Amino acid sequence: MRRLFLTAAVLPLLTLPGVATADTSLGIRGGTLGGGVELSYALSQRAALRLNADGYNRTQSKTHDNIDYDMKLKLQTGSLLGDWFPFANNFRISAGAMLNRNKFALKGLPTGGSFTINGTTYPTSQVGSLDAAVDFNKASPYFGIGYGRPINSGLSLIFDLGVMFQGSPKSKIDVTCGPLATPAQCAQAQSDAQAEQSRLDESLHSFKYYPVISLGLAYTF
Repeated sequence: MRRLFLTAAVLPLLTLPGVATADTSLGIRGGTLGGGVELSYALSQRAALRLNADGYNRTQSKTHDNIDYDMKLKLQTGSLLGDWFPFANNFRISAGAMLNRNKFALKGLPTGGSFTINGTTYPTSQVGSLDAAVDFNKASPYFGIGYGRPINSGLSLIFDLGVMFQGSPKSKIDVTCGPLATPAQCAQAQSDAQAEQSRLDESLHSFKYYPVISLGLAYTF
């Protein structure tokens, strides 16, 4: 990861003299990070700095391990990238750092007046609520390739294809015991929730590499 941050710092130094009159672009884009805006500034014919901000919200129902959830997905990222144009054209190689505020929030739904946690059924009088959250590393390196250079004035296509290295997601499942739960039943529900959390963590390992694909338009001025 340190190498990626170092690359982002070095890319702007790989410059050649002579930046065109048009050296700043502002764009809009959409992709796997949601919808967003992009501000790019050319340092030379072969290097540029870029700021991106993207976001997306979605609510849906989801079933995991026989538990029904109402899921709220929140995608929210910001990035500072260095772009290198090795052929002095629109093809770019990008690296940098991303502020990753992506998260999932899940609220368990009782089925037929009960929750099933780790194979054990609890009536709502014993388990009042079941909530889960999935979080990611806030600072995430990024590396990718793309198309677009803030040199020639006018409207142009922008495209990115890369990977955000966000690490293994971290989940947390909380159980609130109901008014009729005995201490022993409450302790068992908490233990079953921990077992569910371990299985959820296992299922999320593949999300430590997040694909970044975006397509948009930018105006250079």
